[in-house]
Amino acid sequence: MTLKKLWVPMLILTLIGGGIKICDTMFNVYGDGFIFNSTVCNTILSVSAALLLIIGWICSILDIKKVFDVKPSRNVLCGIFGFIASLAIISGGIIEFLSEAPNIAHCILSLVGGGIFLLESCVSFTGHNTLAKIPVLSLAVPIWCCSRFLVMFTEYTHKSIVATEMFDLLACGALLMFLFYHAMFFAGLNNTSAVRKSSVYGMLYVSLGLTVAADLFIKMFMPSNSVSGIDSQIVMPTLLNILACSGDIALCIYAFVFSLSNLKAADKTFTLPEDDYFEDDEPVEEKSEDKKEDEPAEEKSEDKKEDKPAETKSEDKKEEKSEE
Repeated sequence: MTLKKLWVPMLILTLIGGGIKICDTMFNVYGDGFIFNSTVCNTILSVSAALLLIIGWICSILDIKKVFDVKPSRNVLCGIFGFIASLAIISGGIIEFLSEAPNIAHCILSLVGGGIFLLESCVSFTGHNTLAKIPVLSLAVPIWCCSRFLVMFTEYTHKSIVATEMFDLLACGALLMFLFYHAMFFAGLNNTSAVRKSSVYGMLYVSLGLTVAADLFIKMFMPSNSVSGIDSQIVMPTLLNILACSGDIALCIYAFVFSLSNLKAADKTFTLPEDDYFEDDEPVEEKSEDKKEDEPAEEKSEDKKEDKPAETKSEDKKEEKSEE
């Protein structure tokens, strides 16, 4: 499996792009600037994310002929961080519902999506896929993420405190794609494609999600003032913001462990398509079988040839008797 080593470029590109972005946030919080301009730092992070996605697609194409059947299995680490992420999603929905102007639809989807994700976390604890009986339930998690993306996009257009940069949207988009193929995996639909694509988008989400969460934590807990002309905003350390960041970090670790464990399992069980195995062997076998079938026919023809002289001898004897 080529995808099994995707975590290596993910780690390198995250350290480069994410590290520069975090350092830029820390220094620009005070308005002192960084060694690079903020626009340059954002561009480096964008290029790093784009390169990681391209590398993931290339690795996925190289593994496209490999067929494997990976089923949900017991993974305690996945279960722990999935449990934390699901609790953060459910708690965020409850807190937002108790706010002054709640988005009722998003709150309901947060409760349902968090509950289903909690069931998927229990699958990682037990190794028994209970969602296989009702696979449509697994769609609740990507639907919640789609709702979150729309809410974030709306807040971003109004210059919200929570969605301070476009990287929030990019990370949420990568999470949405990961959760979609994650749902396909638990539903048992197109298992090979679900494992490959969930790993690609999962690694992309890990890179962007960790950077965004660290960026928001710095803006929440470091004393700062908003500086005009510098890409820096104040993020209030509210319970909802803390839960959102904590849940994102737990989701990042879950996505990393989930993708890596699935790729290792696929590497142990993958096979090439049957055409690649038997394409060259089948004609040889057919020829050998044909030869075996032809041999008795040839023997029969030889036997008939040997019988013909005997028949002619008997006819000659009959003619001699008749002449006598």
